[in-house]
Amino acid sequence: MDAGALPVSTDVRDGRPVWDPRPGTPLVPGHLAWSPMCVGHHRETWLTWSVDLWAPAVVKVVRPGWSTRWTEALGREVRALRRLAHPAFPRLLADGRSAPLPFLAVEYLDGPALDECVDDDGPFTPEDVARLGVLLLGAVRALHATGAAHLDIDPANVLLVDRRPRLIDLGASRRLGRRLRRGEALGTDGFRAPELDGAPGGPVTAAADVYGVGATLRAVLDPAGDGDDRLADVLDLLTDTDPERRPAPDVAMAALIRCAGAGAARPWPRWADRELPRPPRRRAAHRAPLDRAG
Repeated sequence: MDAGALPVSTDVRDGRPVWDPRPGTPLVPGHLAWSPMCVGHHRETWLTWSVDLWAPAVVKVVRPGWSTRWTEALGREVRALRRLAHPAFPRLLADGRSAPLPFLAVEYLDGPALDECVDDDGPFTPEDVARLGVLLLGAVRALHATGAAHLDIDPANVLLVDRRPRLIDLGASRRLGRRLRRGEALGTDGFRAPELDGAPGGPVTAAADVYGVGATLRAVLDPAGDGDDRLADVLDLLTDTDPERRPAPDVAMAALIRCAGAGAARPWPRWADRELPRPPRRRAAHRAPLDRAG
């Protein structure tokens, strides 16, 4: 696909050029433009129709006037998804970084983001939040097992598909243990781990993703819910300002399971709980009503 043949328009938000193909015309090889989904500083995300798969797909493509540096996020996402085999993440469909117009294509997951769910249906009950957290931390644990961290977990990057969370947008992912450069800004305000605030540099740790999960769960939790003191204790652990005090993902899963209730709404068998470590002991303390974090 010759990038020079794609029509271009101006984005009303930042005044910079964006791709503007007509629906049904080629965006990148094998993918017909359907509709734009979002525009970032360096890349655009499009809903497309994959001619080969005869199914919808999501294409992330660099914006007009791109430079080699703009493809770095595409490379990070490709490397992270290529090593993953977990149903909570979209499958990598195509690595088009070497194409004349660099892109990647991933599986289209048809479901609302958590922030949209709250806007449409209201906040989640404590038991729903606990169940959501167990499944989300299971996905994070699988990502960490490949040696990568997500580093941008927030309600907009968690979709609900068939009542299960799907974690998207790994463009900010970094290798665990890698040292960030001073000034290398990551994450979203309100969900970024405190040790990353101000982009001070330092090593990439699993604790940063644990914080993102905890902040996300707190943001969707109904503050008026009954019986959420124990859940609030767990969320306090996940969002501790000291990363050394945050539990590992599997320990956090075990703690949340105690708040997840039972019955058909619990989407895993009770006997599977034995495979997780013992959760930390609950701190006995009187709690004020839980406030939602922004």
